[in-house]
Amino acid sequence: MELKNQIAVVTGGGRGIGKAICLALAKEGANIIPAARTQVDIEKTRKDVENIGSQSVAVQTDVTKEEDVKNLVSRSIDTFGRIDIFVNNAGVGLRKPFVETSLDEFEKVIDVNLKGVFLGMKYALPNMLNNDSGKIINISSGAGKSGIPELSVYSASKFGVIGLTESTAREIGRNIHIYAVCPGGVDTEMYRSMFSHRPFLKPEYIAEKVVELCMPSTNIPSGSSVEIYR
Repeated sequence: MELKNQIAVVTGGGRGIGKAICLALAKEGANIIPAARTQVDIEKTRKDVENIGSQSVAVQTDVTKEEDVKNLVSRSIDTFGRIDIFVNNAGVGLRKPFVETSLDEFEKVIDVNLKGVFLGMKYALPNMLNNDSGKIINISSGAGKSGIPELSVYSASKFGVIGLTESTAREIGRNIHIYAVCPGGVDTEMYRSMFSHRPFLKPEYIAEKVVELCMPSTNIPSGSSVEIYR
């Protein structure tokens, strides 16, 4: 249990990849703060984490709202004293021809997928800087590395996540490591809502890679984008 007593915040922690990350980190001994808009989902995650043997508190959070993210960070620090790991996983998808995409749809995707990551990093980093230690894992996508037809806005948001990751990692340096994780198709409700064919990656596999990045022994340079296709 190499992450014993580490404090990990996971946005979008109520289902899919986020829940899998919560449980995988808990199995390595981390205490978990799952965050999402739907209270019932994160309460289920909290109970599952506690059944593993780790401590947990669920914090209802809309990552597009600055006050919600500030509250998430302050609640985490008030409860556990610090934040060691912050996983920006909350996201939404949109599959639609570019010319048919409305401004409202564009803004919703950018707000959750990019602004949400910005806010998470902005408010988690000061505590990590004070402690001169920490890991931030931003969930991007294979669509953040290569544009995909009918995923233009989603791709733009995920390209942006990689830009935030690389730039901030180079700016911060020190003992704080920031990564972008870029999976291919993952078996989640969001993926199934956009595509009819079956994806080949399970959420648990993405979670395993996130845990690897959180380990003290990882030698992957900060600012890296880690692609996962199999």
